[in-house]
Formats: sequence, C-alpha cells, structure tokens
Amino acid sequence: MRSIEGVMRHSPLLCAIVLLAAAAAYGQNAPPRFEVASIKPGGDEFSTRPERLHGRFRWTTQLMYLIGYAYRLDFSRVSCSNGGDTYVIEATFDPAATDDQVRSMVQSLLADRFKMRSHRVTTEADGYALSIGKGGPKVTEAKPPEAAPSATGDDSFIAAITPEAGVTEINAHRVPLSRLAETLHRVIGLPVWDRTGLSKDYDFAFRYRQDLSADVATDVPSLTAALQDDLGIRLHKEKGPVETLIVDSIEEPSEN
Repeated sequence: MRSIEGVMRHSPLLCAIVLLAAAAAYGQNAPPRFEVASIKPGGDEFSTRPERLHGRFRWTTQLMYLIGYAYRLDFSRVSCSNGGDTYVIEATFDPAATDDQVRSMVQSLLADRFKMRSHRVTTEADGYALSIGKGGPKVTEAKPPEAAPSATGDDSFIAAITPEAGVTEINAHRVPLSRLAETLHRVIGLPVWDRTGLSKDYDFAFRYRQDLSADVATDVPSLTAALQDDLGIRLHKEKGPVETLIVDSIEEPSEN
C-alpha cells in the first residue's frame, strides 16, 4: 500500500486539495478576531460597559473591566496587577457577529495585542443563591427586538441606583437572571448564583432597603421580600464555587 506521503508526492492536485482542506479546518477552529482594532492610552474617566453599534466596538475602560467582559466575569473576579490602567478601544467586526463572538474577539485582542497569559482558580465561598420562589416566577419575558441587536446595538441593560437614602432600585431590560445575580454580587459584596433555571431574557424592576441607620426610616421592603414579591424569586444563603481569573503576565499593547 502506498503511503500518504507517496501519494501526495506523485499527485500534486491531491496535495493541493489536502492543503486547502487543512487551511479551511484551521480557519474554522481559529478564534474570531476584530477586523481592525485601535488601542490607545486612556485618561482618568472610563465606563464599565462597551458601546456596540453597526459592527463597531468602542470602549474607554480599565483593563479589569475589559478582561471581565471578555471572559464573562465580574471585574472583582479578575486579578491583574495593572488592572486599573485605562485604554481606549475602537474596533470593527462583522455586524452579524453574536455577543459570544464579540467577547471572543476581545479575548483574541488581549492575547494578540496585550500578550496576556492567564489561568483560572475556583474556590468555595459563602454567598447567596437565586431560585424559584413560592408561587412561581413573576418576571416578564422581554419581547424580541424589532431588529437584530447586531444592527441596532445591544439595547439590553441592568442598572442599580440609589434614588433616596437607604434605598436601592434595580431596573433591567432584556437580560437573563444570571445578569441579576452578577449585579447583586456587586451590590451586596458577596457571590450570588443563579439557580432559577430560567434562561430567557426578562424585563423587571424592584426597590429594596439597604441596611439602615437608626435615623433613616423607609417602608421599602428588604431585598429578600422585594425579590419574592416583585419577581417571584427566592434569595437564600448558599456555599458555592467562585471562579477567579489570574493574569500571569500582560504587556503594554502593541502598535495599532
């Protein structure tokens, strides 16, 4: 039986076909990358969320937020010695790219331009879990966007504000409950895990009272009561895994 090497040596056409197939396979497995990307040093002001619109990506932010966005981690779970450095990122991509693909593009940007190398560490920690409450969930499923988010920009959001002393208000549009867990993690300072099993996008809003001093009074419910009454979601203590991304090395970004 003739070896593969022998067949390819005596069959240039077959050799070309094999090489093209290998190149195609490599292209399918290669991580997505931005078409063009510009990175410049930023100033003192930054935002915690990127702007995506019509295939353009713009963001002035700190490295820890950029890394957290790329790997779907809260910035507090990113350990980076210079995570507070600010950069201006401007890039272009195929408008049809999904959110997961854009985040993968940011991962490629960190690896290619910042030469970032990292590893993950998982530990057990005390925190809280969200599960389906008594009577079932009350969250409203978000209506599908009239146009694809990639064409109109990502209009989903979740925001926590303090409208009055001792009160937190959370408003959300077109987000999964995993985003609520991430937001509560930042607000209360402890891990929060989504155990609801609800995977769709929802619209919701609620208010709850913070830990109050003796001279502040309000009839706003506690966080546990607000989640149960307004969203039909139960909040309870739980121990669970907390994943941290450790940045082993990262450099100043290469030229644009």
